[in-house]
Amino acid sequence: MSACATQTFSGITQAGFDCLVTKADAAGITISGNSGEATKDGIRIRWLYSPEQQSLELQCLDSPFFISCGSINSKIHDMVDEC
Repeated sequence: MSACATQTFSGITQAGFDCLVTKADAAGITISGNSGEATKDGIRIRWLYSPEQQSLELQCLDSPFFISCGSINSKIHDMVDEC
């Protein structure tokens, strides 16, 4: 599958980003550092966090054909909202 649309979130404090890192880790996705990529079960994501601007970009770069971008982006959005 091709990449999904990039989601950009503003107002993400360091505590909020740390919360997302913990939630991702619980889901089996290790996020280390303020930018990078991680893969689990065929889903590859990238992130870019700017603590100075309190902004976070998240994007699914690849996933199995049976998982839609809508489902993935919805799950990402829910995790950000929880933090």
